[in-house]
Amino acid sequence: MSGHETRSHSSALPPGVARLGCLGALYVLAAPLYLIRFAVRTVLTLRRFRQVRSGAVECPHCGAENPLDLLATCRRCGVTEFGSRLHCSNCGQTNRGFACDGCTAFIRVL
Repeated sequence: MSGHETRSHSSALPPGVARLGCLGALYVLAAPLYLIRFAVRTVLTLRRFRQVRSGAVECPHCGAENPLDLLATCRRCGVTEFGSRLHCSNCGQTNRGFACDGCTAFIRVL
């Protein structure tokens, strides 16, 4: 053997394969956290849907009962109609919340 020969290392992985392996390990380690996050968001969404189905939302600040089905004006197109405060049937705008009738604080629903 001469001193200038290079030996092949069969155990070394190409850089792309090692990177993908590390990335895969990170995904496996993060999966339980994403499952917990999904479960918490699902519970919160179900609570919000229950409020919407009941037809009224209680203000977390003053406790006033705010009906969802009433004469409301759309912020986008300006149409005033009877119906949900959260959806305009004219332009399709979906609102995530509205001002409380009692204290004017913003109530986030969706």
